Order: sequence, then C-alpha cells, then structure tokens
Amino acid sequence: MVLAALAATSGSVRDVLTIVAPASPGGGWDQTARALQHALATIEPGASVQVENVPGAAGTIGLARFVSAERGNPHALLVTGLVMLSAIVTNQAPVTLAQTTPIARLTGEFEAIVVPAGSRFATLGDLVAEFRRAPTSVSWAGGSAGGTDDLLVRLLAEALGVPPARANYIAFSGGGPALAALLGGQVTAGVSGYSEFAAQIDAGALRVLAVSAPARVPGIDAPTLREQGVDLDLANWRGLVAPPGLSDAERDALATRVQTVAQSDEWRAVVSRNGWEDAFLTGPAFRQFLMAEQNRVEAVLRRLGAQAPAPPPRGFALTPRTFPAVVLIALAVVLTGLMWTRQRRSGGASGSTPNDASSTGANSRVALLVGVLGLHAVALPVVGFILSSASLFLATSWLLGSRRWLRDAVLGLIAASVLFLVFTRGLALSLPLDPITALLAR
Repeated sequence: MVLAALAATSGSVRDVLTIVAPASPGGGWDQTARALQHALATIEPGASVQVENVPGAAGTIGLARFVSAERGNPHALLVTGLVMLSAIVTNQAPVTLAQTTPIARLTGEFEAIVVPAGSRFATLGDLVAEFRRAPTSVSWAGGSAGGTDDLLVRLLAEALGVPPARANYIAFSGGGPALAALLGGQVTAGVSGYSEFAAQIDAGALRVLAVSAPARVPGIDAPTLREQGVDLDLANWRGLVAPPGLSDAERDALATRVQTVAQSDEWRAVVSRNGWEDAFLTGPAFRQFLMAEQNRVEAVLRRLGAQAPAPPPRGFALTPRTFPAVVLIALAVVLTGLMWTRQRRSGGASGSTPNDASSTGANSRVALLVGVLGLHAVALPVVGFILSSASLFLATSWLLGSRRWLRDAVLGLIAASVLFLVFTRGLALSLPLDPITALLAR
C-alpha cells in the first residue's frame, strides 16, 4: 500500500512533495509534472504536491540546482528525459544524471513536424524540397539546443544530404514560447512532442506534416517520416529522478508512490489524452536504461559534430565551471598585489628602497603562490572544493607572513564553506564535494 510505503520516510502523506519541471511552463516536462500533480491529488486527497519551474539550458540549470539544493530530501522529484541527456553532453554540464537517484521512466512520445495552417508548405515533401534548396531559409522552432527537437532537425538534415550545421534551428526555453513564435509566423516550422501541439492542431491552427514514429500512431492523423521517404524515426521519453543521498527505504518509497500513480486510471487517461506512450520502467532496469541512453546520445552527437565545421572562436563566458576559476584568479591577483605591497613597505621601513635581496624574496613568494594555485587546481577534483580551498587559504596566509596555523586553518575552513554554500545554494553551481561532506550528506 502506497501510504504504508510513504510512512517509512515522511511519516505523513501531508508532507509536501515538490516536483521540479526544469523548463518554462507549457512544455513537455511541465505537462508531465502537472499531470503527476493532478493524478496524485486524485489518488491521495490528503497529499500536498507543488510544481516548481526552473528553466534554462535544456534542464541542466534545474538539474544542478536540484542536486545541490535537494540533496537527501525524500520529498522531491525532478522530471527528466532525452532532452536533458543531450544537453548534458552539448553544454558540457558539470552535473549529470549519474549524480541523481533514478526513480522511474514514465512515458515515451514521438516528435511532430508542424507548420501554421496558412503555410505554403502543404506536405513534408514541399518543406523538404525547400530545405534541400536553401537550408537556412527554413527556420525550425523547438526546445533547447541539443535537445530532442534539435536532434530530429539535424538527423533529418543528415538523412536528406544537408549539412546538419546549416540547419537554421531556433531554440526556445519551452513549448509555450516556441508555439507562440510558430503561430506568429516568425518561424517556418515547429518540432516538438505531439502533445505540445495537440490543442492547436485540433483547433485547426496548425497542420501536421509528419510524425517521427516507425509506424502510424493510433489517434494521430498524420503520416510518418518513413512513409514519406525519410529513413528516420526518433522517440522522446520522460522520467523521474530523486536527489542524491537517499536511503534505500526512501528511494523505494518514492518508486512505490510513482508506480501507484502510473497504474491508476487517472494517469492512464492523461497518457491517452496527450498521445503519450506508456513506457513505465523502474528499479535497476531504469538505471541501466539511463546508462545506455547516455552512451547512445553521446555517439549521435559525436557523429553530427564531426560533420559540422569547426566553430569560430567565441568570447569568454561565465559558466558553472569557469565562475569559480574566475573568483580564484581574482583572489590570486589581489593576494599577489598584497604581497608586493607588503614587501615594498618592509623595504621602505628602514628609510631606503627595497634592495635586490628583498625583490628576489618577493619574486620567490609570487612564484610560490602560482605553484600553490596550480596545486589547488589539481587537488580540487580529488579532495573537493572545501578542503582544497581551505588549504589554499592556509598556504597563502603563510606566504604573507602569518604563522598562526590554527587560526588560519579555522578561518580557511569557514571561508571555503561560505563560498561553497554561496556557489551551490545561491548560484546553483556544481562544485566537487569533500569526502567528509559527501559522507555526511549521505
């Protein structure tokens, strides 16, 4: 019984369950989260379920925040799927699904290629002909770059003999903004899960040109890509993961709760209404599926990337990986300045300018500081942010002349811990955990 399973971790079904949809409202992740919210409210009248939208970077921002902020929380779930796996590779995200607790795969959904009802492209053949003639003249609206929609467009280009890099794909943060651009005539065609277009298709505002299924989908009046001579099919999937640091009992309680929902009439009605495929999978099988999908997505992206020309040099941008480095480099510049100032003052205290020996000493200290920073960069992924940064603070204090080891060590640990919390909790960045911190978090 689901209530008994919940009691093992929450003690009450009235504990708030938070479902994080890592995208803007209106898209597939948001639809899945709100469908779960509705089904749980029907099945468990006493339960409190809230949906939280955290958009950005095809779900990787929401993933990073989820892993750091919800660690050890047995009352939180994150909606994930193929889009996020692609984005993790494309964006070189520092946080991956391997750092979460897999719960269940829920649904599968085929992609639809649509155009506005008044479009001059009446069939997929018309659109494909224009795409072959002038690839950049056809603009495609879809979800975040590197996601399922983007993959389908580039795989379509590959199948048609068009360089994938020439596809004019315009990424949006969610299904809502992409749909608005499509209906507003700002783009040529739209690509997304069929359910995101279903209401506008039924209303006659959009026309379906093709579905990316291997065979006709019951309830969808549209031909497949294969029927129209394009040797391609692609299915999206959506599932749920929990934060890291859960006990086996907490993980199993969440899986039991989700399984109860997936087997309910309320959920089956939602799946049917949205044109989703029931793809429920949980336990070790779901974990193995995630690993296999990650390998498959990486292979596809490598192949498509190999066909694209080398990108032009880009300006420097702050990312979860570069931001801590910028802070540490800035700290190094400040400390170097302080060391030079201290050396010059000590030289001038005797009423003369620094001599060669004092200048040599200053140069040696700067060289040692550079070496310490290099050791910090090597130690960071091994021993974690807090211990490596505290050690950096201690070594720098010594180079500045301090010999109060205990005080400096305590101050270093406090400063590193504060920075760690600011980066992970406040800015949703991902930093390596110290072994002690990771052990305590579990």
